[in-house]
Amino acid sequence: MSSTKEWWFGQIEAKRNKRLADLLGITDDELEQISYEIDVDHSNDGLMYGHIVRFDGDNDPAIMSKIVDLNSGSYVSLSPWDLDDPEEDELEWEVENSEQLKTLNKHLSKVPQLLQVDVDENIQFSLLVMMHVHIVSALEQFLSATFIHNVTNSDVLTRKLIETDPEFGCRKFTINEIYSQYSNIKSTVAAYLKDIIFHDMRKVKPMYADVLGYDFGDIAWLFKAVRLRHDCAHRAGYDKDGKQVSVSVASVNELVAQCRDLSESIDAHVQKINNQ
Repeated sequence: MSSTKEWWFGQIEAKRNKRLADLLGITDDELEQISYEIDVDHSNDGLMYGHIVRFDGDNDPAIMSKIVDLNSGSYVSLSPWDLDDPEEDELEWEVENSEQLKTLNKHLSKVPQLLQVDVDENIQFSLLVMMHVHIVSALEQFLSATFIHNVTNSDVLTRKLIETDPEFGCRKFTINEIYSQYSNIKSTVAAYLKDIIFHDMRKVKPMYADVLGYDFGDIAWLFKAVRLRHDCAHRAGYDKDGKQVSVSVASVNELVAQCRDLSESIDAHVQKINNQ
């Protein structure tokens, strides 16, 4: 089985090529048979207008004749968002990036500065609500990126996920499906990891323990913070009874400290695994 990381990047590239082929009005196979380059079309001051797909002059005329909106027989202009897929970009970043702790600390470092802003009481409440959401979301991204990066860069950890997660244990298939299931296993894992909600600590906590061997210990504070984040994000700081949630400068500072301690502990454990 080839490396999980290589497979993921192969899948991302294949999806991008298919998206480009669809935009051009040709098939994936026809796209592979022609030569082209993709340039960014921008103004002199750096404003991005879109992308330009430039084709070589010796490409097969039969394929070139099928290309939609071909200009001067040599290029196609695309909008800035035609080639973009935010989910693919996020996935690629999580697979490739190994500085999850640095990214989290960058997010958390802004909080003390914001707490020093002199505002009236009503505005301060709104500011604290937004900061609580920001902190929990930043930690959620850290947990997601750390897990996905390490699992997708290790066939050993990929196997552990498959062998220990209940999602895979309950799947049934017949003997004659064994080979098809085996060949598609990385696709199954990829889709599964992509759909996991990493603020659901009831699921994330045992997953970290079984696959990465990391014990979160007592994280009642995080369960509480996640529940409070729901009220902050979906009701602008009010519970279902219409009462203001309890957020303060002290609670925000404490949450930052707790997130730092947890993330540093996880990062140290992961580094130890990688150095074995």
